[in-house]
Amino acid sequence: MIGRLAIASLGALLAYAPASATPVYTQFIAFGDSTLDSGWWKGALATPGQCDGAASPCGTGNPTRDTLIRNAIANGGTGAPVGVGLMHSEVLAGKFGLTAIPANQPGGTNYAISGSKDAVFAGTGNLYPNPNLPSTVGQINNYLTSTGGTANSSALYVFSSGGNDLSYANDTYGANFAAKQAYLTTQINAYVSKIDFLQGLGARNILVEGVQASGPLGIYYNDTLRAALNSAEVDYIYADVAGLIATVKANPTAYGFTPFTVAPGINGPTTGSACVAGAGSGWGQWCANKTTSDGTYARLRSVDSEETSFYSDDQHLSAAGQRILAEYEYGLLQTAIPEPSTWAMMILGFAGVGYMAYRRKSKPALMAV
Repeated sequence: MIGRLAIASLGALLAYAPASATPVYTQFIAFGDSTLDSGWWKGALATPGQCDGAASPCGTGNPTRDTLIRNAIANGGTGAPVGVGLMHSEVLAGKFGLTAIPANQPGGTNYAISGSKDAVFAGTGNLYPNPNLPSTVGQINNYLTSTGGTANSSALYVFSSGGNDLSYANDTYGANFAAKQAYLTTQINAYVSKIDFLQGLGARNILVEGVQASGPLGIYYNDTLRAALNSAEVDYIYADVAGLIATVKANPTAYGFTPFTVAPGINGPTTGSACVAGAGSGWGQWCANKTTSDGTYARLRSVDSEETSFYSDDQHLSAAGQRILAEYEYGLLQTAIPEPSTWAMMILGFAGVGYMAYRRKSKPALMAV
């Protein structure tokens, strides 16, 4: 859970921020990867599979992985990166009285799919082997197909993509950093071009999350992403997810964690993450609501580990971590501060909430074209 100091400081910070009305949105629409995915596989792996705009079948394409996820769902798991609990996409949508149901389920407007890359590259849009799974760009196309080519001007649009492109770059180009940069630049340009296109069709309220990686390649991705958004004159709010994570890790007790439970998970029973798995990566997706396992799914470290750990597995935030991220983004959407220096000065006055970073382009929304 969020530490009391962090909550109190957040409240004080927002109290001193310039007054503004709570935004009113009519829909929550999300595109991206596992950082937003609220349970695509729960629909995709059902019988019959619910695939939305993807061709059937729409599972991962890895039979072993599909079985693990199915088994976890059958034992109380969510089929999302948080084994037990809500993703921040669901928490954030709920704060505005909306839902973030996966787009392949009735009433769903969350198009995010775990494994998605920014755009199709080398014939695939997802790290999973199923070629039917769309990239983030493909998700936006599916949304526009469903609306007849228009974008709801009163919806909140949330984008979170790029982490799988970092993985693809590292796996494909090894130590060739220049090749990694070139690949990421190509992907980012395609991604930003589609966001810009969506804005031209009427999207007005755009929140873009940076990748959570804090190493050189993650920094390159985030810097290039923001430069591309600025160059395209996209009117957006930027969420510095990497900065948030770094701040929580630097002061875990302020947020209800310990040095052991704030770290990303490791394989095996000695992990401090919420879920325990024998091997693999991203095992929150096949984490059941169980504290014991027969080996056919991952298990919870303890009955309340999604509340006492910061990570659900080695990559994804726990239910508690997802709420911290949702609170941060809710604050960004509520508060309009024009200059980063002003934001930084306010943070210094309320040290317990030092994780916030804000960026809003100071320009009117573009007219629809």
